Amino acid sequence: LTFTGSYADNLKVKYPNEYDLVFRLKLPEEKRILVVKDEKIPGNVKLDLSQVLHVIINQKQHVNTYKQLKKMVTSESLLSIQLLQSWLESCFTKALDDINKEIIYNDIKTTLSYSKQGPAHTISVKEPYMYSVDFVPGIVLISSKAILPSISKDWDAIPKPLKCIYSDTSFRASYDNIENEMIKNKNNLKNALRIIKKFRDIHTNMHNLKSYYIKTLFLWRASREPEKFWYQPIGFVVIQLFTDLNNSLEKCKLPFYWDPNLNLYEQIGESGLTDMRRCVQSKKKLLENYTRLKVKTEVDHFKVYKTFREYINIVHNLYVDIKI
Repeated sequence: LTFTGSYADNLKVKYPNEYDLVFRLKLPEEKRILVVKDEKIPGNVKLDLSQVLHVIINQKQHVNTYKQLKKMVTSESLLSIQLLQSWLESCFTKALDDINKEIIYNDIKTTLSYSKQGPAHTISVKEPYMYSVDFVPGIVLISSKAILPSISKDWDAIPKPLKCIYSDTSFRASYDNIENEMIKNKNNLKNALRIIKKFRDIHTNMHNLKSYYIKTLFLWRASREPEKFWYQPIGFVVIQLFTDLNNSLEKCKLPFYWDPNLNLYEQIGESGLTDMRRCVQSKKKLLENYTRLKVKTEVDHFKVYKTFREYINIVHNLYVDIKI
């Protein structure tokens, strides 16, 4: 299991009540997985398990694994998202049924519920605390199987469907570990990212701007800026990234960092992009006129929040009714 998302990146700007976990599925004979670039969906790959199945059919220790994998591939031996997810759903359902959908710890009984949305299998808790955990499956692939030449670590193939194009055998290539390396230890980067996320959170017409979209803006900026850029005043960094956000919305285009041919904004309708563009443009000038914010790096979330509150007061209700 690997934490992902805002909590793992130390970018959560609210009390953490949602957690993202990738449970990494490591197949036997992983070196024999044929990774094929999906020519129709940028940033995606297909997984051909023909060679894996050919080898493990004769391995006694993998009798059950072979039977299960055989059920989850197409006639062309490509791993099927629907069949994989259906099997995982049955596993989650059985596991919860086996414990009667509840756990007892320190004499406190907690009821669990299960739901499925997109690639995630979600387990929710309502009492005594309310939180949820999204379990997203990822097929572990070795670095030599990456479709990019610069990958030096294991990576994952995520069964993440696109709204605009659907393919039952197309997996999103995910390099989360490398992304985390790119944004860590860069002074004001994470503070600026938190502030822009907070801006998103308090404007209802910005709800289509996913956290990963904001992170992508920072990945692009981090890839082209020297280290000293992130040591400039937080106000300056925020304005630069806010400008990047504005430019991307004006162009209606946010390229996926690992394959610029994929426009992440394609999944947002025209009206959603228009709403976000108007919201950002209406605040951009106020941000550009603000030069007093010169706070250096603060790791603690509440110090960042305190700085943000000062920001609010100075720019005349730019951010209002913030609650953590």
